[in-house]
Amino acid sequence: SQTVSHEVQKQYEQQQSVDWAEIAQQLDLSERECLEANQYNVGKAQWIYHPDTFSWDMANRMKTFIKDNYPEPLPVNYTAVSNYMWIGMSDCVKMASLLRGEMAWTAETIARVVELRKQGMIYKDIARQLSPVLNKSKVVAAYYGHIKSKVNAPLTCKEKHRIKELVDTHAEQMPFTELRALV
Repeated sequence: SQTVSHEVQKQYEQQQSVDWAEIAQQLDLSERECLEANQYNVGKAQWIYHPDTFSWDMANRMKTFIKDNYPEPLPVNYTAVSNYMWIGMSDCVKMASLLRGEMAWTAETIARVVELRKQGMIYKDIARQLSPVLNKSKVVAAYYGHIKSKVNAPLTCKEKHRIKELVDTHAEQMPFTELRALV
């Protein structure tokens, strides 16, 4: 591992790139062994999904590398993927997940969906904002799941107090059916 990393560092510092075939030949190892062993990470790029700058060329390059080197049921070695792509490992893991259509529906992601809906964006376009392969039906399900959780959530003390104020203010002046709608 140290020998591979040292050779990668030397080559990268000289050329600002790495020739894995050359390093493998020098060390009498396979390219995959070198890719899996290297720990030198200086100069690796970030890869953050953005719909306007997303490149299927890079995505397909990564998918092909994974398919060719880690066929099912082998677990993917993301150190090797990161070294092959020369992109940070966490970005490779996240992009691979997005390319499989997996989405972490975090509070931040849901808030973004809600905000984009408020701006009038359709579900298909929201899906594209989140992932290159996300289906709009998953966005719809997440959005309505969020709304349902809000509707079914227990009332806070502040909300209960506001309802009491409204009832006290309007109870004698408004028919019950209108009062119920108000509350």
